Amino acid sequence: MATPQQDSVATVPAPGPARVGIGGPVGSGKTALIEALLPRLAERGTEVAVVTNDLVTAEDAERVKAGGLIDPERVIGVETGACPHTAIREDPTMNIEAADRLERTFPGLDLILIESGGDNLASTFSLDLVDY
Repeated sequence: MATPQQDSVATVPAPGPARVGIGGPVGSGKTALIEALLPRLAERGTEVAVVTNDLVTAEDAERVKAGGLIDPERVIGVETGACPHTAIREDPTMNIEAADRLERTFPGLDLILIESGGDNLASTFSLDLVDY
């Protein structure tokens, strides 16, 4: 039989993985930064997944998958079909869905890196999409 104290204890769900946005203009080294981070995070035992954004290809995702630094199943390429900053700020739905899918598939994740470029140097990520 439960005591009154036991009945009042709330179960706090474990927080999900941190979501970190990596942004910058085309060719600024976003994908190279991810490739440099992956081995260091692996050394620490950090469970990582990656979401990349491209206009009409999955080129960055394919590059990260082919690099052998992460299980290819942990990488999703999002084809934004429009300005990348729209998919990280005004309507981040596609990226949220990709990150949510990775979180469901790999429940032990500690970190999801979300990479997106664009022509706008001042692009910021929606706080609906990323924590940092």
